[in-house]
This record gives sequence, C-alpha cells and structure tokens, in this order.
Amino acid sequence: MSVSYKLRSAGPASIGGGQFVIQTFGAESRRIEVISATNSINTSGDMAGLCGAYESASWQRLPYAGGYFSGTIVYKPEFLDVDSI
Repeated sequence: MSVSYKLRSAGPASIGGGQFVIQTFGAESRRIEVISATNSINTSGDMAGLCGAYESASWQRLPYAGGYFSGTIVYKPEFLDVDSI
C-alpha cells in the first residue's frame, strides 16, 4: 500500500514583479493498493458513487493463472490540515 499527498490551493496570486504565491488551504491523502494476484475483485457497491470506499479500481485477468486477477485500488481521499503533512 502506498500513500500520495496533494496540496489543495486556490489559483496563484500575483505579488508583483512577475512573482506569484500559491495559498494552500488544505491537503488530501490518498491510499493506493496494488494487488498482484487475487481470485475475487470488488463489486460496484465498493465504489464511491455507491457509498463505497474506492475512488477507482482497475483489474486485469492473469492469463497464466486461471481465475486470478491483478489490479489497483485507489481509495477516496482523506482531507487533512496542511500542517499535518
């Protein structure tokens, strides 16, 4: 499992002389799980649009291992205070 972080901000604000600053107002943490082999995959109820925990998921059938899949699951972001990262 890996975790990625993303700062949330408004557009850049000019401070003059061709210089800009970005004012951050939050951050998000996103867990990404890579599964090398499993014989069960998620259902549509696991997806965020149906109140599940996954933002996206992709699966590929493993041709050399009948009935097994590899895939990636991206969980819904967790919103954080900027100071926590």
